Amino acid sequence: MNTAQLAWKLLCNGIRYRLLKYTGKPYRLEAISLEITHRCICKCIMCNIWKIPPQVPELDLSDWLGLLSSPELQYLRELDLTGGEPFLRHDLDELLLGICDLQPTHLPGLRTLAITTNGILTDRILAITRKIVGPLHDRGIDLVLACGMDAVGDLHDRIRNFPGAWTRLKETLSGLHHIRKSHSNLVLGIKTTIVPLNTPALDLIADYAEENDFFTIISPRIITPNRFGNSDLEADLRFSSEDLEKIIRFYECPRFAWSGHREGLLGYLKNAKIKKPCSAGFNYLFIRHNGEVFPCPVLPVSLGNIKEQALGTLFRNATADRFRKKVGLFPECRVCTEPGMERIAWPFEGFAFLRLMAKMGIKDFNGLAQHMGLDKYL
Repeated sequence: MNTAQLAWKLLCNGIRYRLLKYTGKPYRLEAISLEITHRCICKCIMCNIWKIPPQVPELDLSDWLGLLSSPELQYLRELDLTGGEPFLRHDLDELLLGICDLQPTHLPGLRTLAITTNGILTDRILAITRKIVGPLHDRGIDLVLACGMDAVGDLHDRIRNFPGAWTRLKETLSGLHHIRKSHSNLVLGIKTTIVPLNTPALDLIADYAEENDFFTIISPRIITPNRFGNSDLEADLRFSSEDLEKIIRFYECPRFAWSGHREGLLGYLKNAKIKKPCSAGFNYLFIRHNGEVFPCPVLPVSLGNIKEQALGTLFRNATADRFRKKVGLFPECRVCTEPGMERIAWPFEGFAFLRLMAKMGIKDFNGLAQHMGLDKYL
């Protein structure tokens, strides 16, 4: 796609987005996040998912595969599996192979399968990765593994509340690095949640990622009663003025390819408000371990449960329409630093991405789009 075609597409996307927002109607599902388990190994200081009792039921393998067979997902580009810790599911390999089997008939547009992991179950992570990366390659699907890294060394263990977490994570990343050498569709990165404890350690994290050719997702903690259930931790996770200065200096360093997200975060850190596009509920949904569907992982606005209604019905119900009309106007939207949502929204919303292209120049813009996987949406 040449520059003129790209600019025209983004312009058309921008007009379409505003028409949809005015009416509250959805587009089509291009990205979806599945919280396939609430169980976790760690007891991270910024998250309360691990406090959900182990006996709380989760959807079965058949439920997840049934969901992924929905006609609503025929245009899906990206499927994110998260938790808890996804690799705790004993049937994760069956789920992944099931996705491969569904791709030709039910998920023909799927190009990215992303899994977020804390990297502690080294042997299991490496075994399943070796088992699935080849079949995914045959289907034209990238396997993206985002490993949680909140510091380099013992501080990582403190934040994760798991002795030896750093050692295990290093072993996992080393093993994955080796697998990547023979599998071009394996994409590796680290995901860092900035909390007061690790503000002095951000440069070390970025250095580690650069040395090993890992992509980085480094964002401030999010307080939400929905996804992380951590509203009670707000006081403990509040950044001091000194913390904010350290984070701002970190983001102001021109070393990062994800400068679009960086600029939005700098605005948030300096002005306590973030300005960015969002397509939650328009081309994206988040589904919890029990089947409850949300247009946004941050806001506690439920559309219903897939065990009771079809995904298409939930995607188009009156609650979803009302939500879409208010996207960007909720108080939580002004302080939302969720990087995944922004990445999905940029091409869909159109105008913000078009302005970024004009500001960066086409060469740097194309590099940013490819680095963040945005080319799959264009």
